[in-house]
Amino acid sequence: MRFTVVMGVSALAWMAAGCGKDEVRVYQAPQDAPPVAAANPQGGATLTPPAPEIPRSATSRASSSAGPESSASERPAVPWTVPAGWEEKPASGMRVASYGVKRPDGRSVDISVVAMGGGAGGELENVNRWRDQIGLEPATEADLAGLRSIIPSGNRQVVMYELDGKKAVLDGKYAARTLAAILPAGEMTVFFKITGESALVAEQKPQFLAWLKSVDTGGGGGESAPEASASSSASAPASAPAVSGGSERASGGGGGGGADGLPNWQVPSGWKAAGPKPMRLASFDIPDAAGNGDVSISKLSGNGGGLLANVNRWRGQVGLAPLEAGALATNSKAVATAGGDSGTWVELVGTEKTILGAIVARGEVSWFFKLTAPVPVAAQNRDAFEQFVRSIRF
Repeated sequence: MRFTVVMGVSALAWMAAGCGKDEVRVYQAPQDAPPVAAANPQGGATLTPPAPEIPRSATSRASSSAGPESSASERPAVPWTVPAGWEEKPASGMRVASYGVKRPDGRSVDISVVAMGGGAGGELENVNRWRDQIGLEPATEADLAGLRSIIPSGNRQVVMYELDGKKAVLDGKYAARTLAAILPAGEMTVFFKITGESALVAEQKPQFLAWLKSVDTGGGGGESAPEASASSSASAPASAPAVSGGSERASGGGGGGGADGLPNWQVPSGWKAAGPKPMRLASFDIPDAAGNGDVSISKLSGNGGGLLANVNRWRGQVGLAPLEAGALATNSKAVATAGGDSGTWVELVGTEKTILGAIVARGEVSWFFKLTAPVPVAAQNRDAFEQFVRSIRF
């Protein structure tokens, strides 16, 4: 599995096998704050942002801390190398993974991976939440540049904050420190954080940095990702005999989606199935001498962080300024699928790249269909991509 920088996310859950109660601790480290409200495309707010989903069947590097009750045969491995001495804890709430380090004198630290849809409240809001947890005053937007550092995570550079509290906020005995890295991953943001007794967090900093560096973020650091591992247990979308120059997924019956949970669609001629990639349900490559195009299909729970937030995220990816809420209607159009669902279609043309995207809300999930390519390649494939979206039957 990779945390790839691509549109969207597929199904959340690295569930710990044999999860039991946490051991008693001398004090409680600051926990993740309740999820912030996310924008609703209809103008309201959802009290709880949707939990992004990560494919259960994707493969990845094995955790070095896996014990006899957490063998690779019992559950998926995580896409990073867990440092020696980190004890795996049951994931809960918005957490994708949890670890801990304890010392005999009662000091401990809490390590978490939290994945949230959209921008997850914004950088300043998150930094100030972390600062508040360890007794620091809020920072301003102007302060962020001096507080952040850039560190490697996989083959990318990500933002990290090191926050050193001075107050004895832990059981009235210990000052706290937090290290937190922010990894934008398409339609979600992933937070890697270690927090707890200040000296112990400082002691664990080299392990934390090594952990971040081990995260498999995919190839190239861009929108596209390399093909999934040949050992992946997830299957690529099936191809049937050619239909109108392309191929069509086999129907799961009744004209709707297939047995694998994916919708049916007609694949344009020239597209090459790349199989499911991390954070995606399916992918296609569009080979071109001017630069390959990348097509991704993914879904998020609920509204995926909000229609406007997702469109503005895509706009940022091609260097366009964000839209105000009132401008979205004039910069998008409705698109209907063959199955009778209606979605929102956007065409975002930047200086070098174009994103063509369709977002379709269905019940409690939102589906994201996205083509990213050099401007001329996207223009050549614009009609084919729209036909692909219109061919979809859930």
